[in-house]
Amino acid sequence: MSLVPESFPIQPGPGRSPKKGEAPVRAFFFDVYGTVCDFYQPLRRAFDALARDKGVACDAGALAIAWRGAYARSTFLAAGFGLPLRPLVEMHRDNLVALVADAFPAAVTGAELDDLVATWNHLDPWPDSVAGLAALKKIAVVAPVSNGNFDDIVALSRHAGFSWDLVLGSSVARAYKPHPDIYLKSCEALRLEPRECCMVAAHQVDLAYAAGHGMQTAFVIRRDEFGGAIKAKGSADIAAAEVDVEGEWTFVARDFVELAALAAG
Repeated sequence: MSLVPESFPIQPGPGRSPKKGEAPVRAFFFDVYGTVCDFYQPLRRAFDALARDKGVACDAGALAIAWRGAYARSTFLAAGFGLPLRPLVEMHRDNLVALVADAFPAAVTGAELDDLVATWNHLDPWPDSVAGLAALKKIAVVAPVSNGNFDDIVALSRHAGFSWDLVLGSSVARAYKPHPDIYLKSCEALRLEPRECCMVAAHQVDLAYAAGHGMQTAFVIRRDEFGGAIKAKGSADIAAAEVDVEGEWTFVARDFVELAALAAG
């Protein structure tokens, strides 16, 4: 089963991920939102705090998931239809305005909207992220290949304590995932062949596109990404954690520490 609707303008290419050991890993590239960081709990807490301040009740977890879903759809469609790169912070804010108008039971000021948007730069790292990235950095270059722009990733990394070798991704490619440039220009920036670069993600559609360019791939399972909601194997749900392997990835790991052990072995 394809992980991408047949109607989508950009389909994964015909390439495949090298099997473990077929090529050296010279660089690990990381999806960030959901793979390196937990978006759900910080966003849920932010909506909860706003509701308490206003004396209203809301389903903060559902709002967190809906906002993340809007982000995923916005960037995916921007890539698919070749739209000019628009700052991610602006997309987050527009999506938030629509969300609170539809699903939050009180008026929200501009300053409150800005505070909520800033939460994306203060996400929680997963418990293994900092130590796992340090272990992987001993093996190869580590860099985010994320939809986060330079300003987003720098702010988030300073908050969470991430020590990348460099920042790649949307600002380098001038495009969002899954545009081919976000993968290929990241490889080119390091003068590496795609087969020498390993895309690390908790979302297998990201890996499918990377594999289509011949990159190595690592599926890292984040069971708590959506606060406990689990994606059924074969479904197209983008609002639940992926726990079943649905592709022929180079590595499959429970966390970054295990990935480092697999890559070093």
